Amino acid sequence: MAGGRGTGPRGAAGATLETCLADVREGAPRPVYLLDGDAFLSLRAARELAAALVPEAQRALNLVELDPAASPAEVAAELSTGGLFGGGKVVLLHEPAFLTSREDAENAFGRAKDQWAKGAQRDAARRLLALAAKAGWSVKDLAPEGGRIDHGALAADLGVPAGAYDAAFVEAAVRFAVERELKVSKDDASALDAALDRGFARGHVLVVAAGKVDGRLPLVKKLAAAGRRVTIQVEKEGTWDAQRLVLGPVLESLLAGTGKRVDRAGEARLGALVGEDARTLASEVAKLAAYVGDRKVIGAEDVDAVVTRVAPDPFFALGNAVEARDLPQALGVLDRAIADGGSPFMLLGSLASTVRRMIVERERARRAVGDRRIGSSREWEAEVFPLVPEDEAKGKKPYGFWMKYQAALRFSRAELLDGLAALAEADVAMKSGQDGRIRLERVLVGLLASGHIERSHP
Repeated sequence: MAGGRGTGPRGAAGATLETCLADVREGAPRPVYLLDGDAFLSLRAARELAAALVPEAQRALNLVELDPAASPAEVAAELSTGGLFGGGKVVLLHEPAFLTSREDAENAFGRAKDQWAKGAQRDAARRLLALAAKAGWSVKDLAPEGGRIDHGALAADLGVPAGAYDAAFVEAAVRFAVERELKVSKDDASALDAALDRGFARGHVLVVAAGKVDGRLPLVKKLAAAGRRVTIQVEKEGTWDAQRLVLGPVLESLLAGTGKRVDRAGEARLGALVGEDARTLASEVAKLAAYVGDRKVIGAEDVDAVVTRVAPDPFFALGNAVEARDLPQALGVLDRAIADGGSPFMLLGSLASTVRRMIVERERARRAVGDRRIGSSREWEAEVFPLVPEDEAKGKKPYGFWMKYQAALRFSRAELLDGLAALAEADVAMKSGQDGRIRLERVLVGLLASGHIERSHP
């Protein structure tokens, strides 16, 4: 899996899952292991680490698992209590709400909702209460006497976008919590802080399996300083605006023992359709393994037959499609972006920025060499890069500018200027009430339609 066996991402101290397992093999485990990044992958790694720390015969008594609603005080209490028959003790803490970053609030809320849908009502309700407590909401705030939940305020405090918030789930979970008198302790880190300062009893280890944590929290820093912190997530390669998911290590782990593998084309399609959510990826891989039957290789055709797209396009996907002069891809990104709730005005701004940048690079080269096409990045760097203003070029590599120039050469000068004018007209039309999607489709067809490629003027 990503982050494991020395092949995955490294934490601040250079630790990997293999580093942690080596501690155990050498008989010198650290008191704390904080595994964060992707919640699904972190939990898989945490379970592997916990299994190495506690022999199978002792796990029923000396391995304690705490759910996401556990408070710092509850964690400290477990760590201060010895195993039933002595010896070491491991406390495995799942996705603690008190460490969750605001950026991961939507995912944490979604996982609570998924648990509710699966019938795990108690777990789902406790997860929700813990997230609410972190945001400053008590059970009484969630169930005011004679009143209703202020869902707008709760969603804002949780950090969950309106499109991802589910009022019906919240109300049902709160009713469940009230009826069963479920409670979550206050998010007070002092007890766990004190336990870390004192040090745990010999052989007691805290393993935290988290999603994205708030690295600014003093408790996160203290946990990392007390042991090892390992960030475990799906890796990416390439530049920031042209990244590719590296799913190979995760897929190998998910298919271990099946005798099956995913080829490169299938990996690429899974990346495009599922994205970096390892939990969803695991579910889809299980379906694919069943779908191919006795076949050993899972290919792109299998992925397309089984997997439904759930991954959002990256912000720069529309600009990339335009620069590649790929009309079907651009229209597909536009459709998905609007279906996912994207603002047509935001998309128009992105398009305008892309077209404007190509115009700038084309004109910059035109000033340097006239209408002659520059054939290599070295030539461009020698002839054109000196014309880039110092404040614009600072900290940037010439190759990025060269790539934008190459994209601009797929269009004539007139096409780019016409495209920018069309975007300005679309902006006025959209602000006058016309359908944004239709206006943007017109701009894309006008700019990218293959018939334009035949135009030969510069």
